[in-house]
Amino acid sequence: MIKLFNFIRQQLFSQDIYSINGKSIILIIVLMASSYGVSQNRIPPPPCYANGNSGLGGAVGEGHFLFIGENDNPLDFHMSTGSNEINGILVLYIDTGAPGRNEIGATVDDSTDAHSIAISNSNVYGNGSVISFPTGFEASYAVAIDVNFGGLYAIPNTGPVGLGELNFITSVNSTLTSSSQGFYVFDFTYDDIGLTVTDEFRFVGLYVSDTAYSSDEGYGPGITIGTQGSDDIAFTGYITLPGCEGTLSDSDQVFNSITAFYFNNQLYIKGIKTLATIRVYDILGREIYSDHHQIEESVPIALVLNKNELQFIVIEITNKKKVLKVIPN
Repeated sequence: MIKLFNFIRQQLFSQDIYSINGKSIILIIVLMASSYGVSQNRIPPPPCYANGNSGLGGAVGEGHFLFIGENDNPLDFHMSTGSNEINGILVLYIDTGAPGRNEIGATVDDSTDAHSIAISNSNVYGNGSVISFPTGFEASYAVAIDVNFGGLYAIPNTGPVGLGELNFITSVNSTLTSSSQGFYVFDFTYDDIGLTVTDEFRFVGLYVSDTAYSSDEGYGPGITIGTQGSDDIAFTGYITLPGCEGTLSDSDQVFNSITAFYFNNQLYIKGIKTLATIRVYDILGREIYSDHHQIEESVPIALVLNKNELQFIVIEITNKKKVLKVIPN
């Protein structure tokens, strides 16, 4: 019960949450407590978004996922394809803090199977390229998932990596079995990647074909729109879990802030004149609103939300994202 109360308090009084009166807060506590108890003692956090690109059809780039696994096993990833068909392989490169690789280059080329080809960005079909990670990011594990299988692999941190030398760790229990699925789930444990349940880890993601034909779709900033085939990829940031916090390299920090607030059924976004994508999610991570808006500095946007419910407003423009937690009265 203490853990539940502390979780609710953190959600209600964290940065960028707006409550209106005591009755609203009491109601939300009751609703959240009920959801918390029903859903394995956990409430999904706001979704983690991909980069918005769609060069390989959008199944990754236009999707998102909910991460459930803070201080608990297993780590569950609830994935959405954005209603697009998934015909390639999603690769997540994971940095646990252990020694790893800062790039996947020509010396990493394991063509054992489609998943090894995707992880190592193998040149066996002529599509090999260099995948560079941000300064301080060292990939020591990778997850590769398609409609046939999903697995967790360890990446040797030094020396050439050839045929059969990516180390298979375990299946990630993927429920993805059809290219037309809109949602799927996979999981692994903290132990599988050498961590404890109190640890954080970092990751980036890339969507490729089973021949290592790269796309511009992924997780984490830096993939240039239009990237394809054997084009090199240089990530400039990564995502931290738990929490889905995005971190940019020093050169990109200036682009990572949006000033916004929600009041009286209107959304205010200051100091920006550009096209933005605005989405709203409920506490279960379900999208309840999505649209594009031309932002004109302080001109408000009409946005009517559900009363007395915790919701997440996500504002995205190029290299910028803001998440507001609101409880309208």
